Amino acid sequence: MRRRQSRSVTLAEWPRTLRWVIEAAEHECPRGHASALRELTALALRKVPARGIFDPAVRGEEDLFAAIESVAKVHLEFVDARMAWRSALDATNLNLDQRDALEQAALQVQSVSDTAYFYTGLAFGLAFVYVSRPA
Repeated sequence: MRRRQSRSVTLAEWPRTLRWVIEAAEHECPRGHASALRELTALALRKVPARGIFDPAVRGEEDLFAAIESVAKVHLEFVDARMAWRSALDATNLNLDQRDALEQAALQVQSVSDTAYFYTGLAFGLAFVYVSRPA
């Protein structure tokens, strides 16, 4: 079976509702979050027709997880969070300040990861609603 060529859909071609959510995020969300949402929505628009709703518990979605982590690295400071976590783990003979640093770094990593998965879920939900609407 011949594979169809896919092309990127520009923001101007997106449904008005999706554009409105992205534009609202640009004004209301922390720096980088709207860009993350835009990239994850574009990913969802490509993947939803074949996969349906995104389920982070499903195994065998390495390409999707890699794309999500890439967005987290580029837009949500995941690399900084991971470096902070590793630095804290490397510490030995933990005193109270070191334990606090370890806890703070762990919270930062978890927060960034949660944000990436939240926006992915939102993007997939929005894309699913769009592609499942009657023509």
